[in-house]
Amino acid sequence: MTLNESELHNRIPRLASLMEARKNTSGFDYLRLALAVSVLSVHGVVTSYGKPAAAFLFDAPWRGVITMILPVFFALSGFLVAGSLFRTKTLRAFIALRLLRLVPALAVEVTLSAVVLGALFTTLPAAQYFSSPEFWKYFMNVAGRIHYLLPGVFKDNPVTIVNLSLWTIPYELECYAALIALSLLGLVSRRSWFLIVVVAGNAALFAADRYYGVSYSVDDSLPPRLLVMSYLYGVAIFIYRDRIPLNDCLALLAFATSYLMLNSIGLSYFAPAVVAYATVGIGLANPPRRKLLLSGDYSYGIYLYAFPIQQAYAHLFAGSLSWYSNMLFSLPLTVIFAAFSWHAVEKHALKLKRYVRSDPTPG
Repeated sequence: MTLNESELHNRIPRLASLMEARKNTSGFDYLRLALAVSVLSVHGVVTSYGKPAAAFLFDAPWRGVITMILPVFFALSGFLVAGSLFRTKTLRAFIALRLLRLVPALAVEVTLSAVVLGALFTTLPAAQYFSSPEFWKYFMNVAGRIHYLLPGVFKDNPVTIVNLSLWTIPYELECYAALIALSLLGLVSRRSWFLIVVVAGNAALFAADRYYGVSYSVDDSLPPRLLVMSYLYGVAIFIYRDRIPLNDCLALLAFATSYLMLNSIGLSYFAPAVVAYATVGIGLANPPRRKLLLSGDYSYGIYLYAFPIQQAYAHLFAGSLSWYSNMLFSLPLTVIFAAFSWHAVEKHALKLKRYVRSDPTPG
């Protein structure tokens, strides 16, 4: 006995109906926080022991878990940003909103790292430090031109990079550029064509990397443009929300499948769609909302500030480095800086969106 489409719909709700039933869900908030803390945890190993000692994290069975963190981050962003795109009156307003969310907090973190952290930990005289071209190049991080080093800073640490987390910024900008380009071409409103382009792009990425050689990210974890693909599949899931069946069992199955696929370098190229589906399913869970944790969106601040703080720990306690002591030192301090970032910078920058959204509707 087979189920027709109507019977299947009754048994497995569509994503759109789940979104309607679970408005203001806390799942995405908790997921963002969990992902940010997971990145901090992985970087605790890297900053304590160095990248060669952390290589085991990218072998099975850990690989499937570790390499899932950033694709989930990007898929989550794509799904939520797609909602923003559909709610925003103009593409210009959408771009302004994305810049308000990304740039102010990044600019403050980069400035504090260069002017305060670097000045405290450099081995160079102050005049030489502040006049170094390497110091001034560090500010290009705000524009997505990533520079990892500051003059004389953390030279004796297991890794010398000031903020490894910034490597994803150019790919975040690529995500926005790709979505804007697809919107200008009218493909966002023609969802069949949007999906065809995304699937074709995924296949082209696989073919190019197989032909020219696999190009990994700065931390050797995953081909970086799989993050862009995860983002675009997140957008596609939002666009097809009225057609996609989803329940907790399917979300868990997708999560397990993602883990198995990401454990293999070859299969990881086909994981973004499954990762995006699992991400949305997990994000639509609705655990009790705890005011202390969700009084602000601290995930971006945790992501930005964790690595420099962990590097400071590695410098200060070079004789007694360990992953767990790194975590005990870094996590509370990182949360404090993340709270500062949200309450002093991000929240106020986002207040400007009311002026952006006042743009007249075109036509």
